Amino acid sequence: MISGVKMNSNGNDFIVLDNSDWRWNSSEMSKMALALCRRRESVGADGLLAVESSEKCHFMMRLFNRDGSEGEMCGNGARCIARYAYEKGIAPQQMTFETLAGHISATVTPPSVKLSMNEVNLSEMILDCPVEFEGFHTRYSFLTAGVPHAVLFIGDLHEKSLATLASWGKTLRYRTDLFPQGANINFVCLKEKALYTITYERGVEDITRSCGTGAVASAIVAYRTGKCDSEVEVDSLGGRNHVSLVLGEKGRRVFPFLAGSTVFVARMEILEESLA
Repeated sequence: MISGVKMNSNGNDFIVLDNSDWRWNSSEMSKMALALCRRRESVGADGLLAVESSEKCHFMMRLFNRDGSEGEMCGNGARCIARYAYEKGIAPQQMTFETLAGHISATVTPPSVKLSMNEVNLSEMILDCPVEFEGFHTRYSFLTAGVPHAVLFIGDLHEKSLATLASWGKTLRYRTDLFPQGANINFVCLKEKALYTITYERGVEDITRSCGTGAVASAIVAYRTGKCDSEVEVDSLGGRNHVSLVLGEKGRRVFPFLAGSTVFVARMEILEESLA
């Protein structure tokens, strides 16, 4: 049997495992993600998270998407694994952990977790460029906030069906002329003083209830285009994230902070049959 927990952050759900003893290699965890993240046929989740030992930080975070691919970083997943590590005694309340996108610092005050994320280089950002897809004309921005993100402000977002947005997201996610490595696609609109974001996630290959790095990317683009202040609430289908941005020297870099809630759903003993 495989012991683990099910967690979510704003509905972005994960299976979390302790792999500190390197019981499973990368290939095995990729296959586990494919098998265990299936909805209705297995546990079901947007991804699989694993804690591994680290010589540089309190631990190493590994993320395997629902399609078996390994992701560099996930904001909601990072919050979940930080709380998991704190509750399990793996890391203190204020911790630093490794990801493939760099070191992340976190402060855990259950059920909330605040992340200090890696700086974003604004000089590499593509801002407010025209794009056409499926007969629809709009504008997009692109940046890397842990993982690649495209941000599109859609004025009538609430009038679009999830099926339409999923189709658009799938089309844009594979626009290698724009995004050679693929990208998460964030559809955003203004909602009073907050942002409202719906994200099609690369690796999950569907719209998720929330995307933490997508909230950060959307806030950065909104701030740079004068649509919000440096602190903003970002709502999603699953809940609310708080994003604050600190500008670096000469405004060329930004240091994002991401805060939101986490939920322990269940402790699990996963049977081998579920891997079939």
